[in-house]
Amino acid sequence: MPALILGVILLIVGGLIAAGTLRYDGEDKAEFGPVKFSLTREKTPPANLGWVLVGVGALALVVGVASKK
Repeated sequence: MPALILGVILLIVGGLIAAGTLRYDGEDKAEFGPVKFSLTREKTPPANLGWVLVGVGALALVVGVASKK
């Protein structure tokens, strides 16, 4: 049962990453004496990571279904 749940979660997260809809904020800071700079930008994880997660999620689903039989 845990393999099925893990497989579904990995498929969903991997699909969101591969589609480019999952994003996070990255913050860069620099300090030069009394002057401080800060830059916040929106970043996306690489699409290849999403496809790897989809593959691992599918494999986990297959293992979970096979173990139930």
